[in-house]
Amino acid sequence: MKRTVVYGAMLFLLAGCTPVQKGAGVGAVAGGALGGIIGSQSGSGGTGAAIGAAVGGITGAVVAEKAQKKFCPVCGATYSSDVVYCPKDGTELKDKTE
Repeated sequence: MKRTVVYGAMLFLLAGCTPVQKGAGVGAVAGGALGGIIGSQSGSGGTGAAIGAAVGGITGAVVAEKAQKKFCPVCGATYSSDVVYCPKDGTELKDKTE
């Protein structure tokens, strides 16, 4: 029951976020859980969870930022996922698939 509430709250909180914010949130939760498990084996579960959450959040944000790119079909310039129109020529940006 506890897990369901946590997952539901996480889903609710991440619904309106950008991909980078979602990546940071998911990374922080996963890192915190893993850090807590590893830390509990040495008697420092809270410290391990805090360190894991920090590292996971940063890593998740970086990975999400690198994965989400858009490009201008007219001039070919690449932008982050939060930009909608090309600043150079005003064309709507398209998702970049690698």
